[in-house]
Amino acid sequence: MPFTDIIGQEEPKRQIRTALAHETIGHAYLFWGDDGIGKRLTAMRFAQALSCDAVPSSAQPDSCGDCRACELIASAAHPDFLIIEPEREKAHPQIKIDQVREIERHMIYRPLLSMRKICVIDDVDRLTVSAANALLKTLEDPPEHSLFILVTSQPYRLPATVRSRCLALRFSPTTSAQCEGLLALRRAMPPEDARFLSQVCGNRIGVALEMDLTRLRHQHDQFLQCCQSDTLAHPTAILQRAEAVSKTQPFPDVLDWLAHGLRDLLLIRLGASPTLILHQAHHALLQQCVQDSDLADLFSLLESLHTLEQAPHRNLNLQLCLENFLFHVHRTIHRHAA
Repeated sequence: MPFTDIIGQEEPKRQIRTALAHETIGHAYLFWGDDGIGKRLTAMRFAQALSCDAVPSSAQPDSCGDCRACELIASAAHPDFLIIEPEREKAHPQIKIDQVREIERHMIYRPLLSMRKICVIDDVDRLTVSAANALLKTLEDPPEHSLFILVTSQPYRLPATVRSRCLALRFSPTTSAQCEGLLALRRAMPPEDARFLSQVCGNRIGVALEMDLTRLRHQHDQFLQCCQSDTLAHPTAILQRAEAVSKTQPFPDVLDWLAHGLRDLLLIRLGASPTLILHQAHHALLQQCVQDSDLADLFSLLESLHTLEQAPHRNLNLQLCLENFLFHVHRTIHRHAA
């Protein structure tokens, strides 16, 4: 059944099924949690369960996934179902007031085929101020036949007045085993690749399924190169490395592989199990890097990484900030190699 193809998320599914079984469905829900963990998929399955043509089970309410109503919702073509999302092609995607007006026009009329009119608003935190105010008015006095499902990874960007009108359901990443198992099955990859992808993506299945494994491994190999004694051996090499990285890789990607690499160093220094290390095949190299470092050194590096992360928000020169960080790396993990 469709709810069962959602990996994890047992508590949100339980609450939804309880509401379906007891016919105590609210008029608005807020599905919140990290990107790529099944919030939108669960919203679609909720809509299908409410609209399905099959006779529902009283014990485990769900949809069949195969009837015309379920198929129409899956393709966003059902007359009683509307999905609203930001304009993805824009540099700064937003949900504008015209789209909220469309919601109002859609929801005001009684449903044609189902018992409810359902509206899913994905990335609802992208509402403009005027759009959020307009949506609030609808949520304050919703049509009795309406159901709103707001989906977001950043709930606190929504006005508190909007959040307060919704029943909030929190979604969490799956377990490592669940994510790795699904990746191995869906992408037909060996266990070591599934583990790497799952760990880099924080067990967010939706994100992991879309990632380019080859590109991701190439990015994370950059940290291993920084651990080689000759890569940051002298000031000129450090400056060249900072320039090469800053000109060829998006800054968020650089922060990601640096953070994962420093996490590995810290775990090794703490004596953690090698199974927790991202770069397991290079455990000996990483162990050599931290054998003469104390925890204060590594925590200082983490603080420097946090400072580097703030650079774009403070309009600082990213290459210069990266140079400073790599000099810090050199002083911390290569000082005894000189």
